[in-house]
Amino acid sequence: MRPRKRAGALLLGAGVLFLIGTSVQAGWLFVIAALLLGAVVAGCLLSFGSVRGLTATLSAPDEAEQGLETVVELRLENGRRTTRWNVVAIDQHLGRAESFVPVIRGGDALEIATLRIPPRRGENFTTSVELRSSAPFGVAERRHPVAVDARTLVLPRVFPLGSLPFVEPVPTSEPATRSAPRRGHGPDYLGVREYRTGDSMRHVHWGLTARHGQVMVREFEEERTRRVAIALDTERDRGDGWTPLDRACAAAASIMDAAAAHGHGSRVLAATADGDVDVLARSELREQLRWLARVTPSGVPLPTALDLLGPDDLRGVETIVLLVPAWPDLDTGSMVAAAAGLKDRIARVACLAIAVDDDPAGARRLTDALDAAGLDRRTWPRDADLAEALAEEVLG
Repeated sequence: MRPRKRAGALLLGAGVLFLIGTSVQAGWLFVIAALLLGAVVAGCLLSFGSVRGLTATLSAPDEAEQGLETVVELRLENGRRTTRWNVVAIDQHLGRAESFVPVIRGGDALEIATLRIPPRRGENFTTSVELRSSAPFGVAERRHPVAVDARTLVLPRVFPLGSLPFVEPVPTSEPATRSAPRRGHGPDYLGVREYRTGDSMRHVHWGLTARHGQVMVREFEEERTRRVAIALDTERDRGDGWTPLDRACAAAASIMDAAAAHGHGSRVLAATADGDVDVLARSELREQLRWLARVTPSGVPLPTALDLLGPDDLRGVETIVLLVPAWPDLDTGSMVAAAAGLKDRIARVACLAIAVDDDPAGARRLTDALDAAGLDRRTWPRDADLAEALAEEVLG
């Protein structure tokens, strides 16, 4: 229970009337002062039961997209026979929302739908809704948390990009560019099966052969599309809302979507907090978005993460895009060296410098260093359109 300003005003008024009544010996002033004091006392006592018996249920979608409106439904139910007045329900799921209910009668239930705009990418959990009421006199407010269970995975935004300057469209006879992998001859490992006549002995999996007592061979995915790899710099992040790491994830999602439309497969890689590198390959766009939604700061610089890649992580990749937030103290020398080193393994290397608010010149320092090394680069200022940033003319 928390007293409100009205309680202080009523107590002050009661004190003033009492003093005046004492001076002029007017009994009716004592009566009014007593009524004001009684209203404060009664309001404070009655407020303890102002939200008693109320339960809440929060219904939200399993997935939402960062920055886009999402419907969240709140259900309030009064399990008592007594009517509850002036109830405010507050929750933080996918953004703060306050819902005002003037009256909810005993045994009734109300459903309130609100539009939320998720400010951050990632897992969003809400375990309680705070109910407030200052009934009946508004002199004290009762605040009571009610347990709920709402979970939503906020996916990164996907911007329409159209053509990508560093990805050339390729012809494909597939009805869909994201069709399931087929067995054939290609660079990516698909699974194992029993040996069949005509199988190459180079593909025998000797470990499983010894374990099962029969010859087992590796199967590979048929190579149908060119591949684009996207490397995220997950070293750090800060700020609220549209943070540099969230922007990097949005850029990755948008590039993968555009690459698929041009007949390219894609894989995405990022360092993890345990010092390893996680690589996602051969997956649908929705699965890629979920993977990006769960990316967190790792503390591992991108050049270090690239050094940890194994020989199979970039097999079959023709283009790699480095997504790098341009922090003020970014080691541009190491970043340029890492990007230049990839040119020995991959046909085309591109870098997107993501400007950080507190140092817009940081992106320029990075792009100048990339230009000096003759590397393909783009710059994405905070308020700029991603498609225009990726279509930027390269001067280096």
